[in-house]
Amino acid sequence: MVSPPGALSKDKKRAILEATLEILREMGLSGLKMEEVARRAEVGKGTIYLYFRDKKDLLKNLVEERTWAFYREVEEVVRQKAPFFVRLEGLLKKRLAWIAEWRGLWAAVAREAMEDPTPWLKGLHQHYLDLLEELVRSGQEEGAVRPELSPRATAHVIAALGCTPQLEVEAYLEHLMEVLRKGVAP
Repeated sequence: MVSPPGALSKDKKRAILEATLEILREMGLSGLKMEEVARRAEVGKGTIYLYFRDKKDLLKNLVEERTWAFYREVEEVVRQKAPFFVRLEGLLKKRLAWIAEWRGLWAAVAREAMEDPTPWLKGLHQHYLDLLEELVRSGQEEGAVRPELSPRATAHVIAALGCTPQLEVEAYLEHLMEVLRKGVAP
């Protein structure tokens, strides 16, 4: 069977990115060597440079690819035909899984990818905030979220949740959902 045009190159690029993430998880940034990426991705070292200019470009692409994949998952959850709190819980589960996947590496990798990643990261994060604002507005429309709450401010609060859970993930999620359902007022 013949592969569609570009399929093999996409598979190689994906394998390189996955190998990079594996190495980062196991050895951190200091352990990231292009030779090891090539070995794990089962490509020649030169093949990496067909897709990425250098290590910084590889890291920037990894952050973008994983972040946009997460945002596509979030978008699916936000736009589901389900009650607000069901969608919110699904979104927070994905957020916690994404945080667990990166285990503090995201910001370090972004800093390594470019001198000042702040504008780039803010641009990436804005899409997430827009999706959260969409979720909040839909929750207000269905009557699950108080109408006097600012969708934008509420989106920022939700975005800040789940960044560094100190409890076991399920217990954290359960408590977080309880706080969000009932608020903190007596």
